Amino acid sequence: MKTKEEVIKLREEIIRVSLELLEKGLIVRTWGNISARIDDTHYIITPSGIKYEDLEPSMLPVVCITDGSYEGEYKPSSEFLVHSAVYKSRNDAEFVIHTHQTYATIVGVLGKKRLKAEKHEKKLVFPVADYGLPGTEKLANNVKEALGRCNDTKSVIMANHGSLSFGRTGEDAVKEALSLEAAAQKYIYTVGKTEIDFGLDEGFSSYIEDGEIKYTTAQTPERIKLIHKEIYSKRPDVKYIFHNKSEAVMTISRRVNHMKPLLDDFAQIIGTGVRIPTSEVMGLQIKKNINVVFGHNDGAYCLGVNEDEAKAAAIVLDKGCIAHIAVIRYGEGKFLSYFDCLKMNRNYRKNYSKLAETVND
Repeated sequence: MKTKEEVIKLREEIIRVSLELLEKGLIVRTWGNISARIDDTHYIITPSGIKYEDLEPSMLPVVCITDGSYEGEYKPSSEFLVHSAVYKSRNDAEFVIHTHQTYATIVGVLGKKRLKAEKHEKKLVFPVADYGLPGTEKLANNVKEALGRCNDTKSVIMANHGSLSFGRTGEDAVKEALSLEAAAQKYIYTVGKTEIDFGLDEGFSSYIEDGEIKYTTAQTPERIKLIHKEIYSKRPDVKYIFHNKSEAVMTISRRVNHMKPLLDDFAQIIGTGVRIPTSEVMGLQIKKNINVVFGHNDGAYCLGVNEDEAKAAAIVLDKGCIAHIAVIRYGEGKFLSYFDCLKMNRNYRKNYSKLAETVND
């Protein structure tokens, strides 16, 4: 049982680690979650839906490992069940981080049961937990099963979702996450034959201000302006368009005609599937509740109610495009079912609407 002073330090450590993970690019926005054990039956975890930069120690709820009940003003992360699964399974887990780090997540779509690697002549094995919808008992049980298959591991890849890493301290957990990401990136680059860096490359973006379209680049071509106008006319809910021309997105925009979700954050934020024009004469595929519009050999226009949401779609799309290319080049992959995608997308839109209402009140 930790003392009151030790618990206060743990709360501060969780916030410090969250900011470090942001800086290292292992988490973005409010995605992912971080926790630390207090005793055999309780742990502290980051709350749901609050940016890491805005967190204060008092905001972190305390969760009961055995029944999921919690104490505190803020709700725990919706992924608390996977944290409980780790604490139940491993006595050496004192600090747990769940990330959507790019390359480990992509390994999780290839249908593998484990990722093997070597570091300083030491063999490493990272198990892959079978897919389960986010926040469900099924996902937590799959994580527990994966840990049981590999007693020495301190990282687990969750298929089509993300990864978990843990250790005695926050520093240990971060090192584990970085080790996993390095191994996963090497695997995707070599065996997966997909040496593509993750990141955004902004083309010509725009936003709505006082009912008018404002372009972020003064030299936006007329051809591009017509595309923006068409999107806004067919999607009155959209107030910001981020034009992503990263290497992965550009590759997809010239070589693929349809993207089905491989990642659950793609299904949540972008939609159940994206059509891509196969020639310049084909019209834009502007669909309700699909927050990406591809142009042939022109990247993708990522849509949102504000700049933050449009960039979120762009970030998720870039990772999804790398995953799609990796599956094609690797020759095997597991796509999410349409039913699961639809369920996640509806839940995301419903929860986001509630959040927007709260902010506007």
